[in-house]
Amino acid sequence: MDNILFYFAGMPVYVCGFLTGLGLLLGTMSALTEGRRRDIGWFKMFDFILGTAVTFFLAGRISILVQDYGAGALLKPWKIITEISHGLDTRVGLWCSLAYGLFSLLRNRMFNLRFFDAITPGVLLIRSLYALGSSIFGKATTVPWAVRLGDFRLHPLSLYAAVGYYLIYVVVRQMSRNERFDGQLLIGAETMVVWLKWLLLFATEDASKSLFWLYPIGGILLAALWSFGYYNSPQLSHKHRRGIGLFVSIVTAILVVLVMVVFFYSRFA
Repeated sequence: MDNILFYFAGMPVYVCGFLTGLGLLLGTMSALTEGRRRDIGWFKMFDFILGTAVTFFLAGRISILVQDYGAGALLKPWKIITEISHGLDTRVGLWCSLAYGLFSLLRNRMFNLRFFDAITPGVLLIRSLYALGSSIFGKATTVPWAVRLGDFRLHPLSLYAAVGYYLIYVVVRQMSRNERFDGQLLIGAETMVVWLKWLLLFATEDASKSLFWLYPIGGILLAALWSFGYYNSPQLSHKHRRGIGLFVSIVTAILVVLVMVVFFYSRFA
C-alpha cells in the first residue's frame, strides 16, 4: 500500500505522520485553551508540550544515529536533520519524553488533576487522527464496509478507533461545559476509552480472551469512580443553555465523521 500523502523538498510525507502532526497541532491549541480556563499559564503548558515533543524527536533520532554509526555520531549533530528519512527510535523517544514531561510537571507545579483535565481533549484528538492515518486492520469479515486487500476483506479497525476517539472527544467537550470536580474529564474519557477498546476486541484478530473480562471490570470501576465524584461534588449554580449549541455540535460531529470515513476509504480505492 502507498501511504505517501505528498512529497516535500524531495522527501515523502506519509499519511500517518501528517495526520499525527496535525493532531499534535490541534491538541496543543486545545490544551492551551483548556489550560487558560483553569488558570494554567500558557508558558507552563507550552513548556510541557514543546519540551516533550522536542525531547521525543531528539532522543529518537540520536538513538537511531548511534545504532547506525556508533557513539561517533554525537560529533555530527547535523545528521539529526539531514538523515531524518532514516526514522527515529520511538521507544527511546517515548521514555525520554515521559521523563522530561514528569520533570516539567514537577518544576511548574502542575502535577494535578486540573492539568490532566486540560490536556484530555487534546490527547483524544491526537489519538483519533493517529488512528485515522494508521493501517491497522481487524479480522476477516463479510460486512459491506470491509476494506478489500486483494482476496481479503478485513474490518477497518483503524477507522473504528478514529471515529470512536473522536466521538469520545465530542462527549468530553460537552462534559467540560459543566465540570463539577477535578479529574472529571480525565476519568470520564478513560472510562469511555476502556469501553471502546473492549468493543474493538470483537473486530480484532487473535484478541486476548482475558481482555474481554479485564476491560469491562476496569470500565465499571472507572464509571463508579466518576459517578462518586460527580454526585458528591457541589452542583454548579449556573447552567449552560444547550438547545442550539447541542444541535450544532451533533451536526458538526456527524459531518466530521463522514469526512473521516470518506478520507479513510479513499486511501484504499
